[in-house]
Amino acid sequence: MKVRRLEVSEEIWKDKRIPKETKLIYSYIYSKGFDKIIVDINVGEMQQVINIKNKGLRKSLEVLENLKYLIYKEYSNGMYIIKLN
Repeated sequence: MKVRRLEVSEEIWKDKRIPKETKLIYSYIYSKGFDKIIVDINVGEMQQVINIKNKGLRKSLEVLENLKYLIYKEYSNGMYIIKLN
């Protein structure tokens, strides 16, 4: 699956504070949970889309949480519950 510019608000694509890899992660999360508020993902699922490790995913999620795009919680090693804002 090749992720390109998915149907995410233009605001995130124009935000210079967010790295490109983090934008791709957010677009994947958003497309998976576009009709839901809470999304459940794991790092293995993300590795099929983008080359990333758990530490990198956690760092990207922290950036998005600090900018108020989502709230996340790691409930087990590499498994996350994400609430989209």
